[in-house]
Amino acid sequence: MHVQSPPYSSFPYARSPHSTTVVSFARESRWGWPEAFIALQLLWGVVFFVPGAQSYRTYLRAMPYIISGASMLFYFRRVTGEPLPAASKWLLAAAVLLLVNLLHPTTHLMAGLGQIVFQICIAAPLFWMGRAVRDERRLTTLVWVLFGSSFLASAVGILQVYFPSRFLPPEFSVLALSLNPDIVSSLTYASADGGTIIRPPGLSDLPGGAAVAGMVTMVLGLTLAIRSDQRWLQKVTCVVAAAIGMTTLLLTQVRSLSLLAVAAVVVATALRVRQGRAVDGAAGAAAAVVVLMGAWVWATSVGGGSVAERFLGLLDAGIFRTFDENRGLFVRYTLNELVYEFPLGAGVGRWGMMQLLFGDSTMWQAPPIHVEIQPTGWLLDGGLPLLCLAFGALWVSFRQSYRVVIGTPISHVQDLATALFCVQVAIAALCLSGPAFNTQLGIQFWAITGALFGAMSPVAQIRQRFPCHA
Repeated sequence: MHVQSPPYSSFPYARSPHSTTVVSFARESRWGWPEAFIALQLLWGVVFFVPGAQSYRTYLRAMPYIISGASMLFYFRRVTGEPLPAASKWLLAAAVLLLVNLLHPTTHLMAGLGQIVFQICIAAPLFWMGRAVRDERRLTTLVWVLFGSSFLASAVGILQVYFPSRFLPPEFSVLALSLNPDIVSSLTYASADGGTIIRPPGLSDLPGGAAVAGMVTMVLGLTLAIRSDQRWLQKVTCVVAAAIGMTTLLLTQVRSLSLLAVAAVVVATALRVRQGRAVDGAAGAAAAVVVLMGAWVWATSVGGGSVAERFLGLLDAGIFRTFDENRGLFVRYTLNELVYEFPLGAGVGRWGMMQLLFGDSTMWQAPPIHVEIQPTGWLLDGGLPLLCLAFGALWVSFRQSYRVVIGTPISHVQDLATALFCVQVAIAALCLSGPAFNTQLGIQFWAITGALFGAMSPVAQIRQRFPCHA
C-alpha cells in the first residue's frame, strides 16, 4: 500500500512546540560550520609549520578550544526548547561541582577558573553540534571530513619519515624543550638503513603526534570500507587509507594507540554480527588482517628492528602485564592512595596546562600535582563525585550511540553509527593512557556524540510517526 509522503511542515522537529523556529530538512546544506569545525580541530596544527610560530604557541594552541566555546555561544544565542543529549546533564553537574570546588582551600584560583573554562570549551560540542547536524546526510559528510582530515595528517606523518628535511616542522615545541631538552632525542630511533627516525609528529609540533590521526584513520577506514552503499573504488580507497594510518601509527611506536586501533576494529566486527550482518563482519575482519599485515611489513621495512622490538615485546611480556607495569602503576596509585587522600578533590587548578600557565607559585601548601591518566585529573579536580559524573557522562554517551548502532533498521545509518561508536570507544579508552579529555581528543569525542544525537533524533521521530517511510 502506497502512503503519500507528508509535507515537510508535518515532520517532527519541523516546528518545535517550544519555539517558532521553522527548520526544513529539505533545505539542510551538505556543508557548513560543523564540517569546518572538525577539519580545523584536526588540521589546526599546520600553523606550527610556519617559521616563528612557536613564539605564539600558547595562543595558537588555545584557538581550537576558543573556537569550540564560541560555537556554543553562537548556537545558543537564542532558546529553541530542543532536547539535549543525555550526557549534557552529567556534564552540567560536573561544571557546577567544579565551580563549588573553587572554594576548596587549596584551589589555585586563576588556574582553577582557567580549568573550568577549559573544560567547558572541551565539552561544548556536545551541546551545540546536535543543533548544527540535523540529518543523516550531514552526519555522513561530517564522518568523511573526520576521516579525510585524519588521513591527511597520517599521510604527512609518512612523508616526515621519508623526507624529514622537507615535511618536519621547522622547530619542535619550545615548551617541551624547555621542560626536557632531551625530549626530541629521546623520541627517535634507528631506521632500517642505519639512519635516525623522529617519531612522526604529523600536523603537530611534538614527536609522535601523528599517532592519534593514524588510529582514527585506521578505525574509520576499515569501518567505512564495508558500508553497504560503497562502490568498489571507494572500498579500496578506504582500505589503503587505513593501511597508511596503521603504518603511521606503528612508526610513531605508540603501543597503546596501536592496540586500541586493533581493539576498535574487533568491536566493529562484533557489532556487525550483533546487527545480523555476519558477512559484513567477516569481510571487515579479513580487511583488517590484510591491513595489519601490510602495515607491519611496511613499517618494519622502514623502521627495522626498532619497530619490531617495540611491538613484539608486548607478546613476550604480555599485553596486560605490560599495561600493569606501565600505566597500571598510575591506576593503582589513583585508586589506592589518592582516593583516600583527596576524596573530595585536591582543589581545582592543581595539575595540567592551567596549573603551568596560571598556577600560584606562592601556595607552597598546595604544590602542583603530576597527572599521567585522566581519572587522576578528575579525582584531583572534584574528588569521587566528579569521577562518578565523568564516567557517567561517558556511559550514557556509549548507551546512546549503541542504541543507534543496534536499533536503527537503516543499514547505511548503522554503518555511520558503528564507525563513530568505535572512535568513541578508542578515545575513551585513552583515559587510561593519558589525560585525553584535557586535550582536543575530548572535543572530538563530544563533537561526534552530539552530531550523532542531532542527526538521529529527527530520524527516530520520523520513523515512529511514519513507519511506512522508514
